Amino acid sequence: MGESHISRRVLALAGAMLAMPSILRAQEGFPNRPMRLVLPFGPGGVSDTLARLIAEQARPLLGQQILIDPKPGSNGVIATEHVARSAKDGYTIGYMAYGSMVTGPALGQQLSYRLDEFQLLTAIFRAAQFLAVAKDMPVHSVADLVAYSKNRPVAYGTVGQGGPGHILMEMLAGETQARFENAVYRTEAAVVQDMIGGSIPAVMASLMPLLQQHLAGQIRIIAHSAPAPVAVLPGVPSFAELGLPAMTFQYCHGLAVPAGTPKPIYERLHRDLSAAILTDAVRSRMTPDMSPDITSPEVFTANIAKETEALRSVIKARGITAG
Repeated sequence: MGESHISRRVLALAGAMLAMPSILRAQEGFPNRPMRLVLPFGPGGVSDTLARLIAEQARPLLGQQILIDPKPGSNGVIATEHVARSAKDGYTIGYMAYGSMVTGPALGQQLSYRLDEFQLLTAIFRAAQFLAVAKDMPVHSVADLVAYSKNRPVAYGTVGQGGPGHILMEMLAGETQARFENAVYRTEAAVVQDMIGGSIPAVMASLMPLLQQHLAGQIRIIAHSAPAPVAVLPGVPSFAELGLPAMTFQYCHGLAVPAGTPKPIYERLHRDLSAAILTDAVRSRMTPDMSPDITSPEVFTANIAKETEALRSVIKARGITAG
């Protein structure tokens, strides 16, 4: 019995030793064929453009093409699950949206993957959220909005129950005892059109759907969640400047491979994809509220864990649920 057990262990060890040279050769020769960058959304939009530019700029560094593989649907779950179930060889890279990494897990959603099934590589960018009101609202500041809401609840538009805009507005309500009601839309652009038409008085959203209408005087951006001034919005304060430092917030998008991908491979991907993100070709296509956010895999992983726990606390305190 003991000899048989020892023999099985010896055979297993021998098999592993025989396989090791081929594994090492695969790592040393990586990449030797095209890779895929799996996107959680369809064509169009800033993030899709950035993903394609990153792939293009990384090609001469990696010596191989990165093919774009859109898998939209189910709020990013289809694409994210596909990456988690892919081979751990570095040839499938996931474009990770904030909802997949942070808000979904923080909300306790029943997801078909766990974050520890990924080796996170780096964030791509960080971007803030912006609070705006309709031009006919008798509101020119956050203090005005809070005071106005205490007489009647203010409806605001966001693109998701439990998304960053919703969570930030719940934080504002908690900090100021304001009264708000979330109206869920399919797109931020649709919210802005309804604001111009007088159907909804406020919005918490990303910058680009708001900026031109703000500059044209059709809506008013009254605050933002960035940690520093936003150059295209002179005079618009951050929440921190208004005495609400807990509302400093920037969401991120990032890159990942399946957990278990050999370290030399994911370190190579981290190095070359990070360099691609920092090229002028990619940075020049980021919107004015975006800033590149290159970190080590370890720091990125720690940041995501910390942000998830922070949002989980807010979600629990405010009774937020996913839509």
